[in-house]
Amino acid sequence: MAIVGVLLALWAGHAWCQNLAVFPKEDLLLIGGDFRLRSIHSNMAAANEAGGGESGGFPVADSSTKSFFDTRLRLYWDFRPSELMRVHYRMEIGDVRFGGCDSSDVDCETGSDVSGNLVPVIGPGAGGGVGADGVNVETKNIFMEMTLPVMRGLSFRGGIFGYGDRYDFNILADDFAGLQLNYRRGDISAHLVYLKFFEGDTRDNADDSDWVGIDAEYKLAPSTTVASSFHYWSDQGNKGELEVDPFQYWAGLEVTTRVGPTLLNGYAILNQGEGYFGRRSGKNGGVNASVSGDYFLSFGTLGLQAQYITGEAGSKVQLENAGDQRDADIGAWLSYKNHMYQGPGIISRGSIVDIGDGFNSKWGTGNGYFNGDYNGRLLLIARGAFPVLQELYRDRVTLHLVGAYDMAAAENANGDSDRGVEFDVWAHVNIMPKLWLRLGAAYYMTGDWWKNNTDASFDGCGGCSEDPAGPSVGSDPDNIWQFSIRLQYDFG
Repeated sequence: MAIVGVLLALWAGHAWCQNLAVFPKEDLLLIGGDFRLRSIHSNMAAANEAGGGESGGFPVADSSTKSFFDTRLRLYWDFRPSELMRVHYRMEIGDVRFGGCDSSDVDCETGSDVSGNLVPVIGPGAGGGVGADGVNVETKNIFMEMTLPVMRGLSFRGGIFGYGDRYDFNILADDFAGLQLNYRRGDISAHLVYLKFFEGDTRDNADDSDWVGIDAEYKLAPSTTVASSFHYWSDQGNKGELEVDPFQYWAGLEVTTRVGPTLLNGYAILNQGEGYFGRRSGKNGGVNASVSGDYFLSFGTLGLQAQYITGEAGSKVQLENAGDQRDADIGAWLSYKNHMYQGPGIISRGSIVDIGDGFNSKWGTGNGYFNGDYNGRLLLIARGAFPVLQELYRDRVTLHLVGAYDMAAAENANGDSDRGVEFDVWAHVNIMPKLWLRLGAAYYMTGDWWKNNTDASFDGCGGCSEDPAGPSVGSDPDNIWQFSIRLQYDFG
């Protein structure tokens, strides 16, 4: 407490010397947010039907169609008593889902969200009924941010805030409780962050893991930026269950430059750890690398991207059944979330449904942290964004197109690496200032990697193969598809 008192005293003195307002002023409180209506129509598997009971979003054989719509209201209050400090609060009511029933859920007690995970719908016990526990009402962020007088350009943030890595969110991205020091001056910006996961929304089970990260960026030239980072995860959620104290770390380098009308970006991230996937005491290590370029033309933007994520040949199911070999070291990349073996990470899931207009952080990366898995990934992506109907609606309608080839970096137990091909199309329509509509569709043609592959777990068969050393025996999944419509109003 003494340290806090000293910091507050220094802060007040710093403000007084600069003749800045310490007490409330006219723009004391800023209010904003957004309201969303969304509808999803898809055939992706739900969590209780596939994924080994872990996670949804998988292709399945003879899958049923799921439809639902949901609403979400996000509000924030930005309290600014001084030019040196602000207190931010953001809350969410939603996602309140209606529908999502199929033949296995005739009473409509559960619905399925866009990733295929089952979720409660409106009614008592789901936070939507009178006297319910309010699970549909959530505090997203609450933090204090202040300028520190000890050094020019230094600021502090503490509380619950959103945090994600700079590499298309390939490592982690969520809301966490933590502390962050930020420095920004001239051509240099950097931050040091400590996160405590507690029992947050990043995991279904309690997790008191610690996360430390440092990130620095330097503007080498007006058109070139170089950045580097290091993140360390002390996995407390699985501590005591393994012979070792599980951990992971990631060291990355990124370069962004503009050459004429072309924006180029490349990054590489080294991952090393022990107790990989939170299930074994073996060591893991891998690399995640991406090169992309977006060419800006008078009629739109064209882009290409290649992303490679190292993986291990064979099968994780066979490794689990292999006795002494289950703790073997593997050469597979691991991010914080894909240790739960997610689904195919359909590229359009973020872009069509839940991400802003234009080329953005999750666009064309296998939806960020859903990528990798045991066999790794190689993604080859072509993309484009084109203003259309200019004569009638100038700068109001943009058409987005994506095509991607998805393959595993290493062969599965059956010798297959072809995961599939995906095509996405969506239109973003600015109806009026702050009110916009997005509608689109995605189609993923499953390749041989998904066939008879217990690692895919889309039929929930787990270790179907009677011979752990032999080929996996599963099923032949359908292609997966998705339609989505989203109407949103942003205010503030």
